[in-house]
Order: sequence, then C-alpha cells, then structure tokens
Amino acid sequence: MATFFRHYKNRYYQLVGEALDTRDDTLVIVYRTLYPSEYSLFTRPKEEFFGSVRRPGGSECLRFTPVEYAELPEDARAHVIHEIEIWR
Repeated sequence: MATFFRHYKNRYYQLVGEALDTRDDTLVIVYRTLYPSEYSLFTRPKEEFFGSVRRPGGSECLRFTPVEYAELPEDARAHVIHEIEIWR
C-alpha cells in the first residue's frame, strides 16, 4: 500500500495505517497531514479514502491519489515522519 497521497484539493498526507472502527466493525484509514495543522491525524472509512469524489464541475476523480516520496513538494517532505512510534 502506498505511504503518501495527494488529496484532490492538492494537500499531501502520509498514511499511518488501517484501523478498526469498533462502533460498527468497519475499516478506517488513519492518515496525517504533511502541512502545519491544528489537527494532524485524521480517519476516513477505507471505502471513502480510496473512492472517488465529484468535483463542482461534475467530473470525478480519486479523493486521494498515491504519490512517491520524490513527488512530494519540499514543504511536505519536511513534515514526513520516517518512523511512527506506536503508543502502548
């Protein structure tokens, strides 16, 4: 699975992992911003994360497009975490 993604609104994110939403046993994607933000961690149902969205003009595109580290802008690379520590 890819590690970095570009949102259709052109912000960059790093995938942290997949988790189980215990309310309904669905899988969610945990991801983090690669830009300064009040909230750096987000979740989205897996189906939505890898799904499509309809743009205001009517065209469809992927919500998140996988990108390689080399494709990240320099400001996004500055926020990459190379080793994610799991809290216990």
